[in-house]
Amino acid sequence: MASSYLRGGAFALHRARCSGRRAASTGSACSVPDLARLGTAGLTDLFLGDVYEYDARRGSAGKAGRARVEALAPVPRFFDFGGVREFSGRVSTVQCFENNVILRAALSEPGHGQVLVVDAAGSMRAALMGENLGKLAVSNGWAGIVLNGFLRDAAHLQKLPLGVKALGTFPVKSGKREWGARDVTVNFCGATIAPGSYLYSDKDGILVADADLLEMAAACAE
Repeated sequence: MASSYLRGGAFALHRARCSGRRAASTGSACSVPDLARLGTAGLTDLFLGDVYEYDARRGSAGKAGRARVEALAPVPRFFDFGGVREFSGRVSTVQCFENNVILRAALSEPGHGQVLVVDAAGSMRAALMGENLGKLAVSNGWAGIVLNGFLRDAAHLQKLPLGVKALGTFPVKSGKREWGARDVTVNFCGATIAPGSYLYSDKDGILVADADLLEMAAACAE
């Protein structure tokens, strides 16, 4: 579904910028990469530019005509544990600490191809999920999970048709004492991740945006 950003005047401005890039080219085709090969690197080239352009864009994020796009910092490093290494979708969030009651509750609901972002404050004392929650996510149609924390059952998770990124593995399971918070804005790795935003993950890293970058790229290539 197109976001309000795509339906509004900001999208028209984005299209105009794309047209301007094509008009300024030396007669070659549009520089937008083949959509079948677009990953986080390609999306970054399109919407963030180089490191200096990225710094400037972060300073003007939220202004009319410009999508807010952030790349999660590479440290601490997120590792792939699921059977799917490239995944994307609308974001739903969970915030919890060494307890996974609310995480299970979220994954028990229909995912509709969303990505669940779990902010566990990077705690290294407990694994917030394992094979059982991975299977639950698959059965309810979640596209992926990004866990700012640790997990277990890594050998089993890699067999599931699910994107899973986490900081690492730890065999001790989490507790069941506290509930946590659902669909709140979370902040980690230098990025602000709000419910309803879009997340893109592959071997190069993780991007979050307030608009559907793949749909914008497709429109730019038309």
